[in-house]
Parts: sequence; structure tokens; C-alpha cells
Amino acid sequence: MTLDTTLFTMANSLFPSAAPLWTLLNDPRAALLLAGLAVAILWTTGQWRWAVPAILTVMLSDVATARAMKPAFDRARPCATLGEVYAPLEDGKPHCGTGGSMPSAHAANSMALGVVLASPGLVLVSLIVGVARVVGGQHWPTDVLAGWAFGLAIGWAVRAGCERALGWR
Repeated sequence: MTLDTTLFTMANSLFPSAAPLWTLLNDPRAALLLAGLAVAILWTTGQWRWAVPAILTVMLSDVATARAMKPAFDRARPCATLGEVYAPLEDGKPHCGTGGSMPSAHAANSMALGVVLASPGLVLVSLIVGVARVVGGQHWPTDVLAGWAFGLAIGWAVRAGCERALGWR
């Protein structure tokens, strides 16, 4: 058994103890909550100029992970390869997500948003989202780590570019 499988199995075993929480965190509507938090941060800090870079950063992260990286890695999700995996139910069956597993687009997109907005709160949310993806049976731990790393790089690059080219802080 690999370290990835061992860590996945340990994390995924937490799912039954709080299934509604993990199911909620894996729900696509959670992205709306994340967007709402981002808007609240922009509103309360008066940093509206960061709205367009934030949207473009998440779009770039999402397209790169879904259209380029996932097909290139072609890695199956744990819920599709392991026999017993706890996952949120959809129509009475465990939901295994769509597309490849590596990297986690949820982890990448949420981390990119937190970094481009320089928001420790959103970075914390990204960490929770990533853990939820493993506990919820959707991703291997290394998928999430790769997603966080990619999101951090994209978010930092856009943030640094705006600061240098436009003088934003």
C-alpha cells in the first residue's frame, strides 16, 4: 500500500462520522459560498480593483487543471479505483466526480483565489476544501497537494504581476 493510499484511507474513514458536513463541503454550491466570501473581503477592504484579477485567476486555474493537467496526468479518482470508499451520495449511489483526479481543481481554484486576494481566511478555506475532497473520496492526498501548489503559483504570479505592473497593493 502506498503512502497516498494509506493517507487517503485514513482521511476517508472520517467521512461517516460527519457525512452531512463533508457532503456540504463537496457540493458545487460551496463554490458560491467561496465567491461570497471573496466579495465580502473585497467589499469590506475597498479593494474592488482586485475583482477582475481574482476572476481571471480562478478561470485560468480552472481551465489549466481541467483541460490540460487532468488529461495529461490521466489519473483515476480513488472512488473509481478502490473497493470501499465513503463518498457523498448522488441518486443513492456514491458520487465519484467527473474527469481525472490529478490535480484537484477545487484545491487549485480556491488556493489561487486566496493567494491573489492575499486573504489568509480564504487560504484557510482552501485548506478545508482540500481536506474535504480527500475525506469525501474524490481525490488522493497528492492530488490536493498538487492543486494547492498550482493554485499558489497562479495566484502569486497574478498578484505579483498586478503589484509590479500596476503598482497595486
